[in-house]
Amino acid sequence: MSWHLPKGDDFLPHLSINEVKQHYERERGGWPKIRLLIVVKRKEGQPMDAIAEQLNISRTAVNETLHRFIEKGLAAKDAVKKSGRPKELSRAQLNNLRKRLISGPRKGQNPLWTTKMVMAHVEKKYQQKYTARHMRRLLRQLGFSVQKPRPRHYQADLEKQAHFKKTSGRHLANTGRGASQSFVWTRPSSP
Repeated sequence: MSWHLPKGDDFLPHLSINEVKQHYERERGGWPKIRLLIVVKRKEGQPMDAIAEQLNISRTAVNETLHRFIEKGLAAKDAVKKSGRPKELSRAQLNNLRKRLISGPRKGQNPLWTTKMVMAHVEKKYQQKYTARHMRRLLRQLGFSVQKPRPRHYQADLEKQAHFKKTSGRHLANTGRGASQSFVWTRPSSP
């Protein structure tokens, strides 16, 4: 890239400074507006060092921006969309994984999938390793949600709890209130 770029009307001769200023005033985005301001200042004849100092950005960034406008015209104001890293599992593999998860784990295992179980399944079937955090993100993208079982005390007696649920509230049957109604106990009111 050359550091010797034209200034004033010689820079982007097909555009007038007024046209660039109009685009600048209509622009709402932060970086596109800064890029257009760089062009306005260059069309005013300012050197790259002065533009960089006024906008508090590097001289290299100013130079690269000006080169982008020379190559692409006004379309250079918008950022270039980057594709990013390709997915490790294809769409077909993700669809197959979703179907497998919906069908549930194999018999004899926990009736619900855990993150570790899904990680092991993906590693075994698709030879792809994921971190637990990434796997949770992937599961959310597939439409699954975290379901945490209700906590249960390790010494709880399930038979006594079932008996209590069956028998509690029977003495209230004659009061006209159903056994399903809940009660809150408070302090007695003062006379």
